[in-house]
Amino acid sequence: MASIHSVGGTAKSAGMAAIVVLVASLFFNAPARAADPEAYVRSIADKLEPLLNNGHLTADHVDAFLKDNIRNQLDMQRIGRYVLRKHWKEIDQAGQQKFMDIFRYFILESFKKQLVKYSKAEIKIIRSVEHEPAGVSVITRVRVPSKSPVNMNWRLFRDDDQIRIFDVSVQGISKLAATRAEYKTVLETHGFSHLITEICNRLEGPKPSSC
Repeated sequence: MASIHSVGGTAKSAGMAAIVVLVASLFFNAPARAADPEAYVRSIADKLEPLLNNGHLTADHVDAFLKDNIRNQLDMQRIGRYVLRKHWKEIDQAGQQKFMDIFRYFILESFKKQLVKYSKAEIKIIRSVEHEPAGVSVITRVRVPSKSPVNMNWRLFRDDDQIRIFDVSVQGISKLAATRAEYKTVLETHGFSHLITEICNRLEGPKPSSC
């Protein structure tokens, strides 16, 4: 009998050990899965597709989606340095923060103008391309009834197992790159204060308190 209890106890212990290992593996592997760029974009698409397919897509619906799912996912530090080029280092910390606060609104308005075009769209992930050391592009294909498919490229960066959105280009055209070229001329001709005023004046929706 003693040997039977011993075997049963060993089996129970082995079972408990297996459960502990499984739970531990799920817990400790979670950051790796969270940093999977294709899974990250898929999670956004899974929230976006019902919005696009509800049959009554409005700017207000898109605003709410962007506020809840995109606004805090933007890699504003990296975006700010990219857009302002060498001028980023010439601006004090308060100016950098002001620019990022205002430019975040500009990006969200650009997203909104794109998304309202894609009512009834389906989003399919095609592939991802790594950009060393921390960047990755996730290429998606957006299909809209009666229209040709559109490639949408999500440019992402990883920092400490967190993924942030840097840029979203459509058919190879990056709004961020075009804006960077435009701002270069404004900065070199009129300066930073003029640029801030111009961005605020172009915002069509609610303006941030920094304006």
